[in-house]
Amino acid sequence: MTNPIHNPMRDALVGLAGDVQATAERLAALPQVPGVQVAAIADGRIGLGAAGTADAQTGRAVTSSTRFRPGSITKLLTAGLVTACAADGRLSLDDPVGRFVPGPWDEALRVRHLISHSCGLDAADVFVDVGDEDDCVARYVQQHVAGAGTLFTPGTTFSYCNGGFVLAGRVLEVVLGRPFEEALRAEVLVPAATTDTCFAPGHASHDDGVTARGHLVKGQQVEPVPYRIAHPMCSRGLGPAGGTLVSTAHDLARVIARHLQGPDTASMRTLHAHAPGGVAGMRGAGLGWMMWDDPAVPSVRIGGAVPGQSGLIVATPSADTVLVVLTNSDQGANAVSFLLDGEAATATGPRQDSDPPADLGRYAGRYTSHVSTLDITAEAGGLRATSPGLPELTLTPQDRITFATPIGPVAFFGADDTGAPRYLRWRMRVWHRTT
Repeated sequence: MTNPIHNPMRDALVGLAGDVQATAERLAALPQVPGVQVAAIADGRIGLGAAGTADAQTGRAVTSSTRFRPGSITKLLTAGLVTACAADGRLSLDDPVGRFVPGPWDEALRVRHLISHSCGLDAADVFVDVGDEDDCVARYVQQHVAGAGTLFTPGTTFSYCNGGFVLAGRVLEVVLGRPFEEALRAEVLVPAATTDTCFAPGHASHDDGVTARGHLVKGQQVEPVPYRIAHPMCSRGLGPAGGTLVSTAHDLARVIARHLQGPDTASMRTLHAHAPGGVAGMRGAGLGWMMWDDPAVPSVRIGGAVPGQSGLIVATPSADTVLVVLTNSDQGANAVSFLLDGEAATATGPRQDSDPPADLGRYAGRYTSHVSTLDITAEAGGLRATSPGLPELTLTPQDRITFATPIGPVAFFGADDTGAPRYLRWRMRVWHRTT
């Protein structure tokens, strides 16, 4: 008899999913996590756990029916509905986006690019409230995505893009003939028998006794934020990207369990958009899912955050074990990642970097996106980045692609004929080189 291969990440995930109440209590015991809700899918069953406080100011306890804002976890539901429409012939993932939504799109832009963060649109984080009317997704696309411009040829690399998912939501509206939230409710939420899920723009939030209050971690302190969220990322026009969904870990587990029984869902958990360099272990994007597909620690993940709340869904590539965690802390998802990756990182050893680049001058230049302009200059031993409104950053080479900074890794890639990189990726968003 052969022994099963020891996989640290899988072991960590199975362990966390095996006793969800213990996992919830372990997370809620951390100073940066006031309250947490956990659901796990294993052996075809859903387990639930809850711990901590829904509101640190009042001490109201988190229960299994407390509602949270999962933010960008919504993208998995959006991508799943697009994939379901492709499976039953209502669209094709290879259809040009212009077939459904006329606009100045690159001729190469396909539906699959919208849900794999490979659309190339320069609309990563355009957070604008366009109102609560039923046509708000269409107006957001027309006013803030159609004129965004293109950073790179669609399908050639990975760049996290909220605007691309809103455009995917607009495609669904056209195909299904109803506003995005109605379509998601009818096609996904009702069939999954969800009981505690709704849609609410942030400005309409209030202390209803069932929804968790958000909290921000500042140093060693956790500060409650108002129930009403004025940030436009929580507006209805951004619904397909995660603006308005309010749900529970149990309901999301119900949705995922049903989703996993559908056709062609395995393709969502395969690599569609490669992300060279940058975040260690993350290879890029599937459809909706992010691929942590390092051979030593394989998983698929999707995280989400709104002001004061964050969550994470993690699954094995085969999806035989799924963990859903929602927290009312902006640092909650990071805490879950640490539980998963801490043991795996120790077990697999430190990262083995290749030799650092000898010619740092090739990286120097100006890199631009709608977010900002980054000016990169070479200096002894590394690079320096300056941008309006940001402190200067020192970039220390880890290998020929990835440079470390105090606020996250930067990746340079897409070399031109001279060996100079065409692109920079930071915080999973791409800037393109202009000089």
